[in-house]
Order: sequence, then C-alpha cells, then structure tokens
Amino acid sequence: MPTDEEMMLVAKLFHDAPNLDKETEYYTAVMALLMVAPSRCSELMSLSVNCLEWEEDSLGNKQLGIRWIPAKNGKEGLKWVPSSMQDVIIEAVKRLTNIGALARNAAKFAEENPNTLMISDQDVQLSPYLSQKPLTEIEIGKALGFNGKYGIRTKWFKKLMKENDFVITYDVLGKYLYEKYTSKFNYWPYIDKNKNVKASEALLLFRENEFHDDFSPKSFSFVLPTVNQINDRFCYSETRPKTSLWEKHCIGTSKGEFIRLPSHNARHWLSTKAERGGMDELTLANWAGRARVADNKAYDHRTEEEKSESVRNLLIPEDISILDKIHLNLPITYEDLGKDRIGIATVTEIGICEHDYAMSPCSRHGDCETCKELICIKGLESSLEILKQRETQLIEQFNKAKEHHKIGVFGEDRWISNLGWRLTHIKTKIKFLENSEIPNGSLLRMPDEYDPSPVKLALQEKGMDIDLQKPETARLDDDLYRLMEL
Repeated sequence: MPTDEEMMLVAKLFHDAPNLDKETEYYTAVMALLMVAPSRCSELMSLSVNCLEWEEDSLGNKQLGIRWIPAKNGKEGLKWVPSSMQDVIIEAVKRLTNIGALARNAAKFAEENPNTLMISDQDVQLSPYLSQKPLTEIEIGKALGFNGKYGIRTKWFKKLMKENDFVITYDVLGKYLYEKYTSKFNYWPYIDKNKNVKASEALLLFRENEFHDDFSPKSFSFVLPTVNQINDRFCYSETRPKTSLWEKHCIGTSKGEFIRLPSHNARHWLSTKAERGGMDELTLANWAGRARVADNKAYDHRTEEEKSESVRNLLIPEDISILDKIHLNLPITYEDLGKDRIGIATVTEIGICEHDYAMSPCSRHGDCETCKELICIKGLESSLEILKQRETQLIEQFNKAKEHHKIGVFGEDRWISNLGWRLTHIKTKIKFLENSEIPNGSLLRMPDEYDPSPVKLALQEKGMDIDLQKPETARLDDDLYRLMEL
C-alpha cells in the first residue's frame, strides 16, 4: 500500500501540472479521479464528459457525484465525492475535457462518416472524383500530417500499397484509418458493453501522439489510454527510462527515491483510510463499487492492532455503563465500582461481588445476601426477580419460626433474629431496586458497621479505635415487624 507521503506527492504534482506540460496535466487528472473514491483504473474509460452530477442531500446541501459504471458486476450509479475533493474533481474533469476535445471531434466525425478520411485542410473539399484520385507520397504525407517529400518507408504503408496495387486514394486512406482506430473499441461507437457512453463522449479520449515530444498529434485520431500506460506514468522503472512523471520532473520521496505507484494502489489506500475512519462495510462496498461486502477484506491493510482497537471501540465505548458491560459479558473492573485497586470483580446472580479472591477465599461461603462485599445494581432485572423469590421463602420460614417461638420451642428466638436480619437486608435491596426515582446503574452497598470483618471485631474488642460505628441492637418489637411488613 502506498504511503501518505507518496499520495501527497501525487496531489502536489496535480497542483503543479498546468505549469509543467500537457502530459502531466492529463495523467495527474486521471489519478485524481482514482484518489477521490476507491475505483479500478479500467472503469475510468467509460466516463463521459458529462459524468458530474449535483444532487441535494437530506439537509438540502448540494453534493457532487460521478456517474460511474463499475466493473465486476458492481452496481451502476453515482460515486459520491467528499466535500473537500469537489473542487479537485471539477478541475480534473475540466482538464481532461479540454485536452481531449479534438479527439472527440475526430471520433464524432468517424461515427457519422464511416470509412471517410477527416481532412484538416479546410481548403480541400473531397468530391467523388477527388476521393478516387491516386495520390502522390507528398499528398499522402500532407493528408496524414507528416512530410512525404522523401518517400514513405514505414511497414504499414508498404503493406497498404501492396494491398491496393500501389494506388493510394483518399478513400483507401479513409478505410484504413477508420479500421485502425475503431477496431480498438469492442462496442464501437460505444465504449462499454451496455452502450451507455459513446467514444465521441469519452472523458479520457485523446489523439495519437498527443503527448509526444517529437511528433505532432494526428488530427484524425482518437484513442483511450491503457491501464499500463497510466501505470507507467506513476511507476518508476529502470527498464523504461523517462516514462514516469517522477523521473521526468525529478520528483522523489524524502529518502531520495522515485515512486512506484500502480493505479490500483490508490484503491487500496482509500479503502484502508475509510476503514480507519470508521466507515461501515456496506457503505464502503457501495462507495467502491464492489458486488460483495466480503471483498472489502482484500483492500483492508490495517494492522491487527488497529482492527482490534476498532472492534474494542465499537463494543466498549468510553462512556459505557456497568449495566451495559454486564449485558455484553464484559469484565467489571474495581475502578468501575469506585475502588482504587487493580482487578476484576465477580458478577453474581444478585449483583457484583467485589471480594478480592487473590487475597483470600470467600469467608461467607457464598452467603451473599447479607455480605457487605455484595453490590446491588439498580436496573439488573435478574437480581430483583431472585431477591423476590428469596423474600417469599424467608417470610415462610420466619412465620414458622414465630409459631414455634410462641409454643416455646427451644432456640427459635435465635432463628427469628437470624431470619429477621436476613429478611431486612433483602427487603431493603428490593425497595432500592424498585424505586423509580433512583436511576439505573446506581450502586447499593451495605454499610460496613452492619457486617464488620472478623479482624475489625477483634480489634474493637481489644478497645482499639477502628472508626466503626456500632449499630443499635435489633429487638423483636413492633418496629422490627413493621419494617418487615409483617
């Protein structure tokens, strides 16, 4: 894939081209069309001079599109031009239109006058008599735009003389040139197989020798560039000296090297830039004229780290909430819970356990309902449902304990105290989860004094100040029953 430096050198060459020469103007305009949207070089051949279209978007702003016929079963339509590139594309189309104007005139003449020689000399009018008149080599040279004073010794002319009994007329020249130039178009007078664009309308059309340093362009000629000719202008080669624009104008990279930039590399460069910019796969496939979205993969040159980062950003936005992380099965860090330590918390069926299992095993043996290290999260539907089920079970057990206590069963007062303590915790959590005024994602922790650690209890018994408030002793009175709604 080309570097950004190489692509910027193409842009600079396009900018400087009007002050250089016609060849540079033409080929940099071609490359500008390839740099505006992911395209194949061969697709440019079917562009017409009227390929630019303006349409309003949903906001009422005018957007520029190029009427495009993609290859390989792509969908025909408008290839949209980014706003920052609109002026560049308008200028590129203008340059190509001006350079190829005379070639399109010649193609139009051939279309309307088959097998007829196009005479550039306005003083010569081809009458039926003059068309059949044998021509001298000087007259032939004048008609074809070269000097025939010293004879014509080219192979094609010798072959033409032999095929016509050494008698050359304007009619013979007309048939020869018509066959020579139209045979290069498989669907003459059209460019493409769908017959949308005629050769006389082709944007990239130019005359033979249009960019030659030693010979003048042939006024009756019209040709399209080949992909190889375009590549030669942007790919430096030791075997083809002076064909690349880089060598011609002594332009190199910061390392002093000439550039090798095949036209198809612009397609790879743009596709990768679009992937890095976050363009979705369907939009990219449509923009590039690809028949299958899966084909995007062949043009994606991002590193594995870049791909992983894009997926991570897609799945884990910076402002993701704890609830969203739970729903996506993503790890909950202690930092997410407001703890200043490194590690991952454990998501349970009724909340999040922030116990650090790397330090010690669970001292509660899975008894999470009254544990201070369990955090309830508002909006976690599964926890509310499970807590209500356990509330129903505990109420049933608590009622049985009360009945047994009334008849004097030994030890039931301890069960009433334990079950009441547990039921109070669960009811508090349920009221928190059902409170519509509390926003989703809010955290509920049990105060430390309601579940002190064994270490803190031991220190407290020794009379040490550990900043632990002692809660009031719960009694089996009417206030406790009212709290439990019993």
